[in-house]
Amino acid sequence: MPEIKREIEIVNRLGMHARPAARLVQLTSRFSSDITFKRDGDEVNGKSIMGVLMLAAPYGSIITVIA
Repeated sequence: MPEIKREIEIVNRLGMHARPAARLVQLTSRFSSDITFKRDGDEVNGKSIMGVLMLAAPYGSIITVIA
């Protein structure tokens, strides 16, 4: 299957902290495909809460979603 890439902006004024990261991982875990998030050269598993938190994405940052 072809790879799909989309860029998203973090619009939460507090950035990607624990609660929104947990909700995002809960959403991505519903899918059987691999989901990856990239920010500033760092690439993490989109189904891992620790990975998403390690991006340390502040308000206004751009994350690339790859599925």
